Amino acid sequence: MKKIFFAFPSNRAGTVNRVKNGSSPDNELYGLNHLKKFSFDAGYGDIYSPVQRVLDLFFFPLYKLFQRQIDIGFHLGRAILLLHKMNRADIVITNTDSIGLPVCLLKRLGFVRPRVIYAVGLFYIQGGLKTAIDSGRQTLFCRFYLWIVSAADHIIYHSPIEKEKLVKLGLYNPAYCTFIPMGSDGTFFKVRQPTTDNQQPTTILAVGRDHARDYETLFLAAEKLPELNFVIICSQRNIDELKVPNNVKVLLDLPYREVAEWYQKADVVVIPMKEMHRSSGQMTLIDSIQAGKPIIASDVVGISHYGLKNGQDALLVSPGNVKQLAETIIKLTLDGILRRELGQETKKLARKFTTENYAKNIVEAIDWATDWIHLRPLEEKDLEFLRRLRNENSQYFLDSSYVSKQAQHKWFNRYYRKTNDYMFILEDRGKNIGAGAIYNIDLVNKTAEIGRFTVDKQLQGRRYGKLMLNKILLVAKNELRLSELKLEAYKDNKRAVELYRDAGFKIQKVNKSENSKTVLMVQSFHAASEQE
Repeated sequence: MKKIFFAFPSNRAGTVNRVKNGSSPDNELYGLNHLKKFSFDAGYGDIYSPVQRVLDLFFFPLYKLFQRQIDIGFHLGRAILLLHKMNRADIVITNTDSIGLPVCLLKRLGFVRPRVIYAVGLFYIQGGLKTAIDSGRQTLFCRFYLWIVSAADHIIYHSPIEKEKLVKLGLYNPAYCTFIPMGSDGTFFKVRQPTTDNQQPTTILAVGRDHARDYETLFLAAEKLPELNFVIICSQRNIDELKVPNNVKVLLDLPYREVAEWYQKADVVVIPMKEMHRSSGQMTLIDSIQAGKPIIASDVVGISHYGLKNGQDALLVSPGNVKQLAETIIKLTLDGILRRELGQETKKLARKFTTENYAKNIVEAIDWATDWIHLRPLEEKDLEFLRRLRNENSQYFLDSSYVSKQAQHKWFNRYYRKTNDYMFILEDRGKNIGAGAIYNIDLVNKTAEIGRFTVDKQLQGRRYGKLMLNKILLVAKNELRLSELKLEAYKDNKRAVELYRDAGFKIQKVNKSENSKTVLMVQSFHAASEQE
C-alpha cells in the first residue's frame, strides 16, 4: 500500500475531528479521507513546536519576497519540520502555494526524496511574476519561481485560468499538468427539494468571505426588491463602508454547521462576484450545487470555467450589473418551474463535484507521477539527446536533412515560445528512451497533429513506441480534451502504419506524389469538456 503524505499550510487535526463529528464538511482535506477507498495509506502532519517560530524568523526575508510577489506566505520553516514525515511517504501532495512552493524548493535541493504533486494556486499574482505573465518577459523572480516549481513531479490546477497563467509562464505541459475540479462534501450539504411551483420563495442566500465578493452590487439589487428577504453570510471586511438594506440580514463568520442549515432554508442562492481574473467563488458554487439549490451567479472566470450553462444549470449575470441581477432574481422567484428545473440540474452536477471524485482524480495524478515509464516535458538539457535521435532516424522524417547543434537550439527557442506545440520525452527509470509531440493544437475546434516519434535505436523493438503513443493519446484526450488527431507517415513504413492502426487511426488520404508517398491518418474520439 502506497503511503501518501499531505503537506497542508496549517494544522488539520481540528478539521479532521470536526469532519468526524459532523460539524464541518471535508472540503479542506482535499480527498485525504477518501484515499483509503483506493488502497492508499494517506496521512498528514501537524506541528506544535516553538522551533517553527525560530525558523520563520530566520527565513523571514524569503517569506516577505514571496508575499510581495504572489501575496501569499512562504512557510519554509513548516516544510523543514515536516521533512522527516514527508520522506517516509511514497508521494507528497501539497495544497496552496504557501506550503507547496517550500516543499518544491526542498525537493529541488534534494532534501525531499518522494515524488511531489503540487496543487498550484497562482491566485494573487503581483510584482515580478505578474510582469512576466503580462509582458512575456521572464524577470529574475520569475526564473527563480520556475526553478522551484519545475521540481514538482506533477502539477494540479483547479481552474483553467490557472492553466492560462501556467502557459504564459512556460510551466504548462499536459504531460504533467492536470485539471482537477474542486469537490464538496455531498453528505454534509444534503440535497433538499427546491421550492415547489406554487410556493413563493422567501429566502435569497449569499455566502462567501473572500475579496472577490461583490456585495455592493447585491445590496443595490436588494434595495430594488423590498418584498424579498436576503441573508448574507460573510466577514465584517466584506461589508465595511457598505449600506445594508432593511431587507438584508447579515450573519458574520458562522460555523459550517449553521451555514449548512441556511443552505437548507434558502430557496435561491446568489453568488455575486467581481471579475478579478483569478479563480474564485467555485467552492461556494459547489456547496450550493451539493445543497441542490437554484443558483444565480456572476459570470466570472472562477465560476464560468466550471462548465455551467446559462439557463440550464444556473442563471449567469454580468459582474457589477445591478439592473440585470435584480431582474434575474425577480425572474427566478416568479418562475417556479424554472426553479425546479435548475434544482434538478444541480442535483445531477452534485454527483460530479464531490470530494470522493476529487480523490479519484488525485489517484490518477498519482498514477502519472509514480509511473516509472512516463512522459515529461522537453527541457533544454534534452536537446543533444533529441538531436541524436533525429539524425539517427532521419529516414522516417519528411524532412530528412541533418540537424546541427545550432539548428537544434534555434528550433528550441522557437518551440519554447509556442503555446500550441508540446514535445515530450519518454523516460524509463530516469533514462531517456524516446520523444514524441502534439502540435498544431486548435482548442476551439479540438484538433491537433501528433508525430515526431523517435525511440533510441538501441531500445527499439521493446514496445516503447507503442507505450509512448498510448500515453500521448491519453494526454490528447483526457487533458487537452481533443476530439480529432491527425498524423502523417510514410506508406512504406509498414511497422509504423500498423502501430497507428492498432491505436485506432484510420487512413484518410494517400499521397502518391513523386516526392512523397505518405498516408494521412485520423483518429476521432469523444472529448469530454474541460470541466468533466
